Amino acid sequence: MQPSSLPKWLRALGTALVALAVAGLLAALPAQAQGGTLRIAASTIRQLDPYKSAANDEVHVFSLIFDTLIIHSREDSRPVPHLAERWETPDPTTWIFHLRPGVYFQDGNPVFPEGQGREVTADDVVYSIQRFQEVSTAFTLGAIASVEALDRYTVQLKTAHPDPFLIVDPNRLARVAIVPREAIEQLGEDGFAQHPIGSGPFKLRRFIPDEEVVLERNEDYWLTPHLERVEFVVIPDPTVQTIALEVGEVDVLPFLLNIDTAHQLAQNPEIELYQRGGSWAGLGFNLTKAPFDEWVVRDAIAKALDIDAAFQAVVGEAFGERAYGQVGPWVGFGYDPSLADLWPHDPEGALAQLRAAGFADTDGDGFLDRDGKPLRVDIKTPPGSQTRVLTILATQLRQLGIQASVVPVDMAVWAADLISGNSEVFYDFSFAGTTGLIALFHSQSIGMTNTHFYANPEVDGLLDEASRTLDDAERDRLWKEAQRRIMQDRPVIPLYFELAFSAVNRRVKDWVPPWGGLHLVSLENNVWIEE
Repeated sequence: MQPSSLPKWLRALGTALVALAVAGLLAALPAQAQGGTLRIAASTIRQLDPYKSAANDEVHVFSLIFDTLIIHSREDSRPVPHLAERWETPDPTTWIFHLRPGVYFQDGNPVFPEGQGREVTADDVVYSIQRFQEVSTAFTLGAIASVEALDRYTVQLKTAHPDPFLIVDPNRLARVAIVPREAIEQLGEDGFAQHPIGSGPFKLRRFIPDEEVVLERNEDYWLTPHLERVEFVVIPDPTVQTIALEVGEVDVLPFLLNIDTAHQLAQNPEIELYQRGGSWAGLGFNLTKAPFDEWVVRDAIAKALDIDAAFQAVVGEAFGERAYGQVGPWVGFGYDPSLADLWPHDPEGALAQLRAAGFADTDGDGFLDRDGKPLRVDIKTPPGSQTRVLTILATQLRQLGIQASVVPVDMAVWAADLISGNSEVFYDFSFAGTTGLIALFHSQSIGMTNTHFYANPEVDGLLDEASRTLDDAERDRLWKEAQRRIMQDRPVIPLYFELAFSAVNRRVKDWVPPWGGLHLVSLENNVWIEE
């Protein structure tokens, strides 16, 4: 059978046969590439169990301590080999992964004494996938029907239905760090979260929660890392992070949370900005909290906001794009600017709706209330440039008689409050990846990433059907229909898409911006520091 006659799903997701040649790449680098310490700024790092966090900074650490079967290419974000040398899909629901032999778990720790690191096998992959399904607090692998070891280096994974996202989405199989069973059993869940052991290019030397993480080179790694050490320096304030980068206290800001910072650093000749993908920003509602459990209230707030003005004042087309849905233009399907028709700016209509719902200024203080309670829109947000956008929006609401404010909180507090339901209105943020709609709005994600506590059986059905549809055009249609229904229900008000940047000292070479993890050593790159 010629390649052009293969089924579309097999051509798109077929066998990864060729690994990049590493020897030539390493030989081409100058001698000073070896050694050095890379210092990376972080906002918060509390624990290091790779299955129990979606926090970017913690994910960055996981990605260096552990290996995954696949990572995503620096050029086009397609899945490429890593711990798995290759894979094939003999049918739409069967995946067979062939592991790289000679990869060992890190030694010199309480589980594996010095010189006694154990080889990573197919049984470890099976255990890791099963544990991920049991304990992951942020991500899902989808409908995995079974996973088994066919031999020492071969894993067979079966899905309950065709799954076009399993390896394409950086938040699915690419999130499964391979862990040794005996480390969990000997150290316990809490112990492993403080003293993780993996097979990655760097191993843990020191971890002080919310202060620092120090990693040292894994001398037995299957690729030779150029860097000797990696240090994560916890700096909660993004402004202080920027200062630390400019004065040389850190070398990298992996993800800029402030458009103003991007403008500033772009003028610094010592700093290079690396752009990759982007994020989505919205104004989210917890639908279990009154009065935001009422559609008419959420819709009125949406009508009251002049989002275009706020977007242009802070972000602008150079660094982003106005959003009318959640799916970003870089996803490849589901992006739908026609959703603009759902979001008219109509402040008079907003006030009319609120009056019809029983809100009025009964005490003459200039703000709307109902049953003795003011209509308050207190927007909880972590630090970042979005604070300026939200402040403009809150001012617009106050001018209409709605008590609105921006409530800055620490990133960790913001995330914990969202998951626990301890927020009413909040800055809604995601990387707008392949399965963002499922993560944020499918009822199965309630208690994890669906912090709106939104549930619509029709939407669930559309997303489920799309998630097993291999035809690109049909999946695009289903995704757009689901997205439109979500936006009609108003669990969120989309604000804008923001381009994502890493800010890196120019001495740092071969940097790849994070995409489902931070990869400093791979078949495609090996970060080093120019002396």
